[in-house]
Amino acid sequence: MGFRIIIAGESQCAAYAETCLLADYLSRNLPNFCYHCIEVPVMDWKTWLCKVNVKNKWHHMESPIVWKELLMKGSKAQYIGGASDFLDYCYSYYNFDTLFSSEKYDGLLNNVLQFKRKLHIEENLHILDADKRPTLDAPPQKKFVVTISGAGHLLAMHLISGLVDHAIMASDNIIHKIYLYDQSCTPSFMNYIEKECSYVQTDNPGRDIKCVSKIGVALTYTDVLIVLDHEPFDKSKPMGAWLRQNRNKMKELALMINASGSRKMYIIFPNLGPACYNATILRNSVNINKNNIVVATSDVGVEILPVVAKVAQVPMRNIFCPPVWGFIGINQLVDIQTTIHVYNSFNPYKRYARVRHSSLNIGSITPETRLLDYLMHFDETLWIKVAEMKEKFGHGQARLSKAIAVISLVNLWLLNPSPDHIVSLGICCDGSFGLHFDGIFSQPARFVDGRWKPATDFLMPKDRQMKLPYLIDMAKLVMKMQPNDLPEIQQYYPCICKKKNYKIKEK
Repeated sequence: MGFRIIIAGESQCAAYAETCLLADYLSRNLPNFCYHCIEVPVMDWKTWLCKVNVKNKWHHMESPIVWKELLMKGSKAQYIGGASDFLDYCYSYYNFDTLFSSEKYDGLLNNVLQFKRKLHIEENLHILDADKRPTLDAPPQKKFVVTISGAGHLLAMHLISGLVDHAIMASDNIIHKIYLYDQSCTPSFMNYIEKECSYVQTDNPGRDIKCVSKIGVALTYTDVLIVLDHEPFDKSKPMGAWLRQNRNKMKELALMINASGSRKMYIIFPNLGPACYNATILRNSVNINKNNIVVATSDVGVEILPVVAKVAQVPMRNIFCPPVWGFIGINQLVDIQTTIHVYNSFNPYKRYARVRHSSLNIGSITPETRLLDYLMHFDETLWIKVAEMKEKFGHGQARLSKAIAVISLVNLWLLNPSPDHIVSLGICCDGSFGLHFDGIFSQPARFVDGRWKPATDFLMPKDRQMKLPYLIDMAKLVMKMQPNDLPEIQQYYPCICKKKNYKIKEK
């Protein structure tokens, strides 16, 4: 009678993935070798392992655990041990002494652990129509879990206070729990953030916000992931090196998402660092739905609204957010000319011209929408005033604008979806507006049929100094940039000292 090998481990354990790879190799080369893998979520691993130890009277402490049992119901399990013990077992039982190279272990969490699950999902998706896939629809649950990666950033405090605010929860959908994670911060600092945020008024104070030491613990139950991780720009380093550092951060995050995250999870990037670049790298590295990765870019237009209202002499409450185009974080276009504002048009009645002091209505006021092009056409001081404003107020106002953009996006995407709203959003290009770029690019978008699509009925940008083809070419160039490209510019300061004239004295 034959037997089979049982390999159990937590879903985020690299040793478990290596053991599964070894067992798969043996099953393909030995006809009678049979094995079975048990993948346990990170949150449930300790409880599951405790039950197995109690049942079999074992004392195993770490992931993975390996045992063998006969191919008959009710057979007693025979303990083998961990990953190293299983390797010794294979050598003694099968005379197996082949070593895998380190390259074979690259991406195991991406390929081995998720392979069968990914095949099963993709087979079901190919059967369905592309526009009616269930993964593109909003999740049916009423309570959502949000995880903030890089929560040590100051922007996280604004996001937390806004996400738990009851004012944005007009429907039955609510933010049930918020997980905080930051690998670069100390545990004491993260505990301080959790303690401070617990005082925010919620239905369950002290229970809705939780810091975790492993992001895989949070990703198991996450519906929305807000990524604040980025590498700040350093003027002393080449731009290519800066992009490479951000690429490495996204690659590390992608491994965690592939190991523990749901394929239906939504990922939001605020406008921090090379936001569209980071979103494109993550989009190409994860197994989740590509349409669920977006960049909140409307804050770029919100920042300049006070200056626009002052220059155009239009109340700021009557101006809509200017459309934002571009590869945000590298180059961008805020098109003032196609910004819409509300204008009250007065239409007098005919009797107004005949009767001067009539007590009757002399006309009607009709609200209309117009473009700011006719008010900003001859003005060339806007961007100078915007630069002066940013220098005066610093980064505090910018952080608040970024938080508002993210919170509004979460509200429109999950809590109160509406296809009538048009927002500036970094989404995947599909050829609309003539944007042929395989990546994330900011453009006007609306939420239709459970997914973000370009708002093709919106006006093309009318800026006279920057065009969309230039923005696309720059985005393609940045994606191919090498670490040593665009080094620091060394400024040259010519000497302005007055030259001295020396006279030779005659003897």
